[in-house]
Amino acid sequence: MKDYRLTKDTEKDLREVARYTLKQWGKAMLQEYRGGLKKTFEDIGKNNIISRQFSDNFPELLVTKYKHHFIFYLTEGMEKPVIVGVIHERRSLVKHLTGRLTP
Repeated sequence: MKDYRLTKDTEKDLREVARYTLKQWGKAMLQEYRGGLKKTFEDIGKNNIISRQFSDNFPELLVTKYKHHFIFYLTEGMEKPVIVGVIHERRSLVKHLTGRLTP
């Protein structure tokens, strides 16, 4: 059983990452990147990761990074961490996070 939960928005983010990675770098890189993201999610679930608060306005929102993607998640009041977004470092983080903070 997973020690974390993905939101529908996060699942959509992951499909987007997969499509882009497959198109740009091929299947081997896609498998490697997926594996790294999954390990990062597992580390979040085990509270075995370095993270920080995203902003003073949303102190409950934590963020960590895997290669070129920021991973946003909530733990406060949750049975297990809820990953609310996987967003590329070049994208507008605030724009893509808007409306995602209610798991």
